[in-house]
Amino acid sequence: LAQGSTDVRIMSANLNGDAQTYQPFALRIFQGLKPDVVAIQEFNSNGNTPADIRSMVDTAFGTNFSYFRESNSGYSIPNGIISRYPIVNSGSWADAEQSQPNRGFAWARIDLPGTNDLYIVSVHLLTSTATARGNEAAALKNLIQTNFPAGAWVVVAGDFNTGSRTESAMVTFDSFLSDKPVPADNNGNS
Repeated sequence: LAQGSTDVRIMSANLNGDAQTYQPFALRIFQGLKPDVVAIQEFNSNGNTPADIRSMVDTAFGTNFSYFRESNSGYSIPNGIISRYPIVNSGSWADAEQSQPNRGFAWARIDLPGTNDLYIVSVHLLTSTATARGNEAAALKNLIQTNFPAGAWVVVAGDFNTGSRTESAMVTFDSFLSDKPVPADNNGNS
């Protein structure tokens, strides 16, 4: 994403493994990649107090980074956003597809340098079925189009729990967001 002469590095992160808390190896990945904005899933740290989360962000990114973490007390693996640039508004939308919700859809409006703000949504779609993920994507499309300004810069990032670009969730996202260019590895696998 480029605006004028400012490049913005955006990443998604579900790096905590079975522990469902961010461990030193994950923090080193953040430190090495040096992202400007992160859509983070399972945003937990040892203790999960505001001080614990702040310490994790400071260690992984720096004291100048701000963050938003879903705070619903029933969310055991909340989503969030971490940003080098100021977060001017944030919140969480419920994921109605989950029968026992442990996370929602975290969103933030980020004040990038220049005239356009970035709207980012951090998601962790269900593993259960393609139909469930398709329903989540349809709900997100409606939420984004209802709550964000027309023509806004929007990024949806996270753990989509699919390996198929033809699954209904991905087709829905492609109907209102761009996914181009699609990166590929040295074997041509996207």
